[in-house]
Amino acid sequence: MTRRAFALLVMTVSAVGTLLAQGKGSESVVKAAVSIKKDGNASVLVVSLAVEKGWHIYANPPGNDDLKPVATSVVLQGGAKGEVVYPAGKQVVDPVVGNYRVYENSEEIKVKFAEAPKGPLKVLVSFQACNEKSCLQPAKVMLEAK
Repeated sequence: MTRRAFALLVMTVSAVGTLLAQGKGSESVVKAAVSIKKDGNASVLVVSLAVEKGWHIYANPPGNDDLKPVATSVVLQGGAKGEVVYPAGKQVVDPVVGNYRVYENSEEIKVKFAEAPKGPLKVLVSFQACNEKSCLQPAKVMLEAK
């Protein structure tokens, strides 16, 4: 195990242990909403993320292979097909864990459709919120756009 991976493991285990006892999840500091907008003839589903000050969620891609499992993701449900476009996020330079990218404050993830989706769209958004000291329990939030 690399030194970086070991440091991440130690930080995660200690933070998760403390926060699991508190029962606080990432959805308590990150609010997600979804809407459908027109872009010419195409439809674009917009997942808006509002991250409380002092917290961040990991970008997709996070820019660090050790953080791939906690990258923010959007998955369309029910067979809908679209191209998910993630914002680049902010670069964080960390001498212990290694460099990575995060989303802070507000970000929009867009899903572009060649054809307008029929009926309501369900979207599963996964993320994990962290601050400088600890990480909250990961969250999976189901949203529906009409």
